[in-house]
Amino acid sequence: MTPPRQPNERVADDAARRRRRRFALASVLALIVIAALLTPDLTGGRTGDARLTSYSSGAQGARLFYELAGRLGWRVGRWTSGGDVDADARTVVAVLDPRQPLSALESHRLLERVRKGSALLYVMSAGSPLNDSLHLKRGLFGGKYQRTAAGTGEAPGAPRPSDSLKARRYGAAASDTAAVEDDEAAASAECVHVPPNGGGLPMWTDETVSLWRLTWTRPRPAGTVVFARSVTDGQSHDSSGGPSAPAAAGFGLGRGRVVVLADPDLLRNDVLRVCRWGLDVVAARMLEYLAAGAVRRDRLVFDEYHQGFGTHPGTLRAIALYLGHVPSGHALLQAFLGGLVLLLALGPRALPAHDPERIERRSPLEHVTALAQAYERVGGTRTATTRLLRGLRRRVERGTRVEPSTSAQSDVRFLDMVSQTPALADDAALIRRALSTPMTRREFEAVGGALRRLETSLLNQRR
Repeated sequence: MTPPRQPNERVADDAARRRRRRFALASVLALIVIAALLTPDLTGGRTGDARLTSYSSGAQGARLFYELAGRLGWRVGRWTSGGDVDADARTVVAVLDPRQPLSALESHRLLERVRKGSALLYVMSAGSPLNDSLHLKRGLFGGKYQRTAAGTGEAPGAPRPSDSLKARRYGAAASDTAAVEDDEAAASAECVHVPPNGGGLPMWTDETVSLWRLTWTRPRPAGTVVFARSVTDGQSHDSSGGPSAPAAAGFGLGRGRVVVLADPDLLRNDVLRVCRWGLDVVAARMLEYLAAGAVRRDRLVFDEYHQGFGTHPGTLRAIALYLGHVPSGHALLQAFLGGLVLLLALGPRALPAHDPERIERRSPLEHVTALAQAYERVGGTRTATTRLLRGLRRRVERGTRVEPSTSAQSDVRFLDMVSQTPALADDAALIRRALSTPMTRREFEAVGGALRRLETSLLNQRR
């Protein structure tokens, strides 16, 4: 049989067990932090900032599109302050897949400006109220990019986009196609010639561009111009737009114009720089389409406020964005959660745990038996008789006008009153003698019988 452990041994074992738990938890937290710091922020095989912002010159940014518009003659700018963007009839607002979707009120005000003559270049983002306002949604499946014929409309006789800004600046006529070709040449100057089978992007292993598709929730607006199409293969499950559907399209809205892109990859730096895909030319044609109007538009404003730049109200929102979208924020959040778990595991409890105390209490019968045995040991017949007599008085005098009293004189008066009844006189005399003289066990049993007869008789008289 194993001998019981001593208290010191139990304390030492508990301390060792706590040290092992602390070491294991610290090791897990260290591995989580290292994994979060060393894991790159990957999006479709890309690294770096995933926002489609003109500030980013990384693979997923839109700095190349920003500089391309400047070379084509646009007055480019960035909007980083809150409130409504300053957009007049000569302004095109570029909302490029914003990380913070525009609110319903902001979307309404922006589209009101477009109806009054401004223009909008919008790269769709999930859950944006602009999607519902423009009656568009992104398809569930994507397809391969297909170039359209010179950016014209799909309907026969659809007009070609307006003449280029360079042609207007240097006085070329609207019908001068050489000016448009000059714009396309300027766009091609921004790209890099990559031979087939010698380049591409890691997420497109077949070296072709894959794009999401546009789907209208209402009939397509008249005069819609399609700039890029997304074509599916025969095995695709997308039945919303047929085998070929628009990926970028422009249409009129009031006195303004709107160009909507289903996929942000159309304007990313690493896509525009590949010449053989020709998406830089598509971007120039979309700008040309937006420039046309009763008043020629030559100002392009990029909405960077909803990409997270500028001063944003609310510290809690800034903290949430940092913890949810930045790798170092992920590591900090995981370390905080791990520390919280460790604190809860090792910290003192507000209410220390203890075993419930169970106190065995005697039943009333056991209490009577114990009290009788105690009186018997000390020969306390007088005390026992006094207790029994006063119990009798409580039961008999209950509900009467007589005020109950616990004095010896009141006991004597009660026995005198009982003695007036001849049938009870002998029992009253026996009880009176027991109150003053110690008695044997047999005599005390007779006192018990006398008390029982008194109680029965007196209670019957009350009835």
